[in-house]
Amino acid sequence: MKLSKVTGTVVSTIKYGRYQGYKLLKVRHLNLEGWTVGEELVALDMADAGVGDIVLTNNDGGAAKMITGDKEIIAGLTVCGVVDSYTWQGRTVQCH
Repeated sequence: MKLSKVTGTVVSTIKYGRYQGYKLLKVRHLNLEGWTVGEELVALDMADAGVGDIVLTNNDGGAAKMITGDKEIIAGLTVCGVVDSYTWQGRTVQCH
């Protein structure tokens, strides 16, 4: 799992059938200092996250299968939770 920041949404009028009812979000991973790193990625949202939220993302394809109970769903990156705070090097970072 990695900390990520939701940077936008993806609007798709036609998408993979198993994604019906789920949001697709643009995210960028964060380093522990809170800076975005790497490129923007598209993630399947399982936590009802929104733009600006700090989230936990899982790049294990099994996360979406486990959360939805759908053994056929395919997701390379899944938003699994919205983060309220985290502690790093003795400093607690509030995410809201």
